[in-house]
Amino acid sequence: MTAIVRALSVPTALLALAACAQPPASDADADAGPLEGVWSVVSVEPSDASVIDPAQPGLYIFAASHYSAVYTPGPDPRVKSVTSFMPTADEMVTQYQTIIVNSGSYEIEGTSFTLRPMIAKSPGFVGGYLEGTFSLSGDTLVLRHEHLFDLEGTELPDFGEVLTLVRLE
Repeated sequence: MTAIVRALSVPTALLALAACAQPPASDADADAGPLEGVWSVVSVEPSDASVIDPAQPGLYIFAASHYSAVYTPGPDPRVKSVTSFMPTADEMVTQYQTIIVNSGSYEIEGTSFTLRPMIAKSPGFVGGYLEGTFSLSGDTLVLRHEHLFDLEGTELPDFGEVLTLVRLE
């Protein structure tokens, strides 16, 4: 019987140590940055137009240091192709103009952020960056996109928009 107790003691002790080594879920969540999560775009306020609320579908995903953003900046639903997955040249242009898509890394300093796309719908944005500020209240995130620079460092004039998002996860 002593051999059995000894044989079970080592695995039991290792399991107990492993369980203690894992932080509780609440501690892991506390280590997450303020933007981390999956966010749905609920309103868009372009600098040259009135607030679009409710917004067309959009999603931001923030991980520890990377992000992905896909959203429709306008008030109207995106135009579908007459033949699914086979748009005409005119449909492609319209579809291209009605969506924002980019993913890359981001940095936060206080309530300021910088997005640095590694891939984007617009190739001129890759190597560029977007600067803005954010505010967070419960599960609502407001992103103020303030300055947009292309890969040459040229700022897009008259750029600015405010996105309001709600946390999905």
